[in-house]
Amino acid sequence: MEHSNPLYDTVKKIAQYCEILEDKNYDSYKLGAPVPAEEIVAWESANQVTLPDGLKHFLMLANGFDMNTHADFLPLAQICPCPDPEYADYFIVGHYIGDGSMLVIDRSGGFYELDHAFGLSKTAFEHFLKRWIIDGLEDNLAEVGVSV
Repeated sequence: MEHSNPLYDTVKKIAQYCEILEDKNYDSYKLGAPVPAEEIVAWESANQVTLPDGLKHFLMLANGFDMNTHADFLPLAQICPCPDPEYADYFIVGHYIGDGSMLVIDRSGGFYELDHAFGLSKTAFEHFLKRWIIDGLEDNLAEVGVSV
């Protein structure tokens, strides 16, 4: 992992938490291999989309993350247009809750939670990462008796 990346410490923490949880047989989480910046630029150009900076930084450290039914970020190659006609201008970059709620981006780099009950809510990638991924992993660690 590259130390100049602003999410380096966060992704390192995620990897450490996942390793501890797997050692405790709690669950299995998957962090993908990093994506070179050139591939991200090529994807953005091919799709005429600007990825949010936080998501770009994350992808350069981990190409996707699967936290089972809690939340996931899709690998770059799986990011796709939203099939719902109401949100046709958005791209799916992940999911959360496990009930079909999606993480989506607009073409200019906006990051949103798309909840079936509440609709579209703009947020920051880093905020979602802390609230859903880090906090969720810390809750899981507490369940197995590990304090952080």
